[in-house]
Amino acid sequence: MILSSLAAALAPANLLYLLAGSVLGILIGAAPGLGPVFGLAILLSMTFSMPVEGALIFLSAVYAASVYGGSITAILLNTPGTPGSVATCFDGFALSKRGEAGRALGISTMASFIGGVVGVLALAALGPLLAQASLLIGPSEFFMLAVAGLALVALASKGNTVKGIIMSGLGLMISFVGRSVVTGERRFVFGTIYLEDGIQFVPMVIGLFALAQAMVLANQSGAIAPLKKSVSGVLTGCMDVLKNPITVIRSSVLGAVIGIVPGLGINAANFIAYVVEKNSAKDADTFGQGNVKGIIAPECANNAVTSAALIPAFGLGVPGSSTAALFLSALMIQGLQPGYAFFTSGNDLFPTIVWGMLFAQASFLVLGLLGARYFAKITQVPNSILVPFILSLSVVGSFALRGQMMDVVVMIIAGVAGYYLQKNGYPLACLILGLILGNLAEDNFCRAMRISRNSLSIFFTRPVSLILILIIAFSFAWPQIKKHLSKAKAQKVQ
Repeated sequence: MILSSLAAALAPANLLYLLAGSVLGILIGAAPGLGPVFGLAILLSMTFSMPVEGALIFLSAVYAASVYGGSITAILLNTPGTPGSVATCFDGFALSKRGEAGRALGISTMASFIGGVVGVLALAALGPLLAQASLLIGPSEFFMLAVAGLALVALASKGNTVKGIIMSGLGLMISFVGRSVVTGERRFVFGTIYLEDGIQFVPMVIGLFALAQAMVLANQSGAIAPLKKSVSGVLTGCMDVLKNPITVIRSSVLGAVIGIVPGLGINAANFIAYVVEKNSAKDADTFGQGNVKGIIAPECANNAVTSAALIPAFGLGVPGSSTAALFLSALMIQGLQPGYAFFTSGNDLFPTIVWGMLFAQASFLVLGLLGARYFAKITQVPNSILVPFILSLSVVGSFALRGQMMDVVVMIIAGVAGYYLQKNGYPLACLILGLILGNLAEDNFCRAMRISRNSLSIFFTRPVSLILILIIAFSFAWPQIKKHLSKAKAQKVQ
């Protein structure tokens, strides 16, 4: 079965689908505001006439390459191509400003490849088992996961924990705008139809990072990075990844686990992995200043999510993300039904898809490494040319999602706000994660309350929920414990 599925994946037609999907995916991912959901949505119709293996290999390549592609503009322009690349901006752009864009792209490419491979292996080896295990996670666990994510990000703002908590709260408040996910009640809409759907995530991200960065560059002469005759450091970046195996393994496994849990997805994974890595690092103060681990962690995690999110989709018919839902649609269009039998049907379909996903990772790896030195040259473009380019991408990316000018207005407001918030040391990561997790937290808190008949005991009597509470408590207590231990050690030395 393994050899026959490998031969099927290597069929000339499937390799052509793989290459086409990889190129399209990188282009879609690098364009701010588009991303994998947009790419899969517009390209899904192209798969109707394809054979099932070719269709799923093509979509896998688009998916994997677009997630990777989001890191290109995140590193070069501080403008995440996809919401799942926001955390990559923090250290990736810092390296670009130092003239090490090639190195940063090398790190991103290799980390994305390894994370993607881990996700595929999780799908292949643990699909049936983990699809069943994901059912053990209920509303109380989802709520505590959301709280844990917000707490960890706030704590990661070393020296700015209060500001981190404020920004997390602001993100939560913004997520509550529109109709309630539980009751359907209108909240903070101020009589406008536009706000009934809530404040859109993509225009917010584009404004907070892309437009805010354009405003910064507009006040600076020259280019992002010093002019060089050639761009180098791509292979150095690849070696940086291989020199940090613990970061790679920890972030990839974390991304795979997050991918399996429906509802979290890439957006949360890249933040959580970044925060976990920062909190465990001895050189945490260098994060945000070009620390290579600050690129490795989010890129390993978000690419591991891509395949892992398909486990509950293929195994249970429960998509773990919007992209997984589109994959599920592709299966059904081809006349296939998700479920345990999908993994164990005895045909070569599932192994062929796994091989195709592995080749998709290898495809964007080759394309990324070959193109990195050319991508990096954008950091040497004068700001006078780059700023109008970023502004154009920001407007097009905000408008393209739904075709509404109000999304462009939201982007502009978010950009101005982001510029001044960054200037005053307020961590935007906390705001973004609050926005991501707000509806998830609200929905699952209300569900947990209904299940427990309004008793908070449900959060303490369920094992996973209780473990998460203990982790949150320990995370807040650990800085003080560490401080006291350091004092005690110093006194002993004296």
